[in-house]
Amino acid sequence: MSPKAPWPYARVAAHRGCGTTAPENTLEGFRVGLRYGYKAIETDVMLAKDKVPVIIHDECLARTVLGDTRRVPELTSLEFRTLDAGSWYGPQYCGVTPPGFEQIVRWCRANGVWMNIEIKPAQGEALETGRIVGELTSKLYADVIVKGGSRQENISPACPLFSSFQREALRGAMETAPDIPRGFLIEDIPHDWRDVLEEMQCVSLHTDWRKMTPAFVREVKDLGYWVFCWTPNDPAKILELFRWGVDGVCTDRLDLVPPSL
Repeated sequence: MSPKAPWPYARVAAHRGCGTTAPENTLEGFRVGLRYGYKAIETDVMLAKDKVPVIIHDECLARTVLGDTRRVPELTSLEFRTLDAGSWYGPQYCGVTPPGFEQIVRWCRANGVWMNIEIKPAQGEALETGRIVGELTSKLYADVIVKGGSRQENISPACPLFSSFQREALRGAMETAPDIPRGFLIEDIPHDWRDVLEEMQCVSLHTDWRKMTPAFVREVKDLGYWVFCWTPNDPAKILELFRWGVDGVCTDRLDLVPPSL
């Protein structure tokens, strides 16, 4: 068996919206990605204290909000959007604030940018995060979601793709957004990866490119799933991964990797 349809999305996406070219997961960063020609992004979504989805990678703020050791679930979405998420990258981005999820979805849709939405729950919030993100995403993409749209052969290229390391996050998204496709994220390859893909009715397996081998890519593809890798940054390596059968990648080096590779 092999995937029932070709990969319907761009083959190269901008990791966290802009890779290393601007402050990650910010509207300003996404705009930089678009200026590089990227019409596909990978981004991360978590719940604030008031259960509103916001865009951020780390549960602890300290890496991208200098000097702030609080956790995302300690702040309301309004408090979250007053933070300085740009100064860590450089003084020219001082005062750049982290965005809400809905704001970014609306920007992406207005600019024709496809989204790989990683559901990245805070500790203990996987199922709830998946449900809330799924419900909101379904509303924001209601005009492009089709019945049975989470099956490979029915996917619209305009529809986003969910992914998560957390099985319960995928379960929550499947409950509230059954027609949005899902991918399972792994780092080290777990013994039960096949079971999770089947149970969560996923269309793709997402993993670190450094864990890939031609044989493993063939194994995943022979089971009928697409393969998506993060974050190869060398054009020659990306082309090699494509020759192995990898369907898509996200990269940090927008300055080196053309989106049309």
